[in-house]
Amino acid sequence: MYILSERSLNNLKYVRPDIVKVVKKAIELTKTDFMVFEGLRTEERQKQLVSDGMSKTFDSYHLYGLAVDLIPYVDGKLTWSTDYYKSILEAVKQAEKDLGLYVLNNGYEMWGWDNYHFQSKPINGVNAKKVFKDKKGVGFK
Repeated sequence: MYILSERSLNNLKYVRPDIVKVVKKAIELTKTDFMVFEGLRTEERQKQLVSDGMSKTFDSYHLYGLAVDLIPYVDGKLTWSTDYYKSILEAVKQAEKDLGLYVLNNGYEMWGWDNYHFQSKPINGVNAKKVFKDKKGVGFK
């Protein structure tokens, strides 16, 4: 069984609480250790990621505390290899089931890329960003 590092826990600050619960449960269930690489992002960070070609939008769910990137941690280091994607995805889905919190969509399942990105599903049928747009993560403390 794995546990979240201090860095991962810090990266969950200001992320929607039910997403945090799912991630904390997923680390207990996963066959592949992972790190919470990013949760809430600043607008400056998002602009840089778009500029670098690492993101395709200036209006990311990360800006609202509604997304996390869970990156495999294998043999003492982060890896972006897609070999570990299914293991982490299975752990997230099982965590949601165990907790009764079906709150996350996966980037790969949505767009066919961005394997390790998980973002909020609609809330009561409304796009999650519209629900939290004015909060920018505030209130998710």
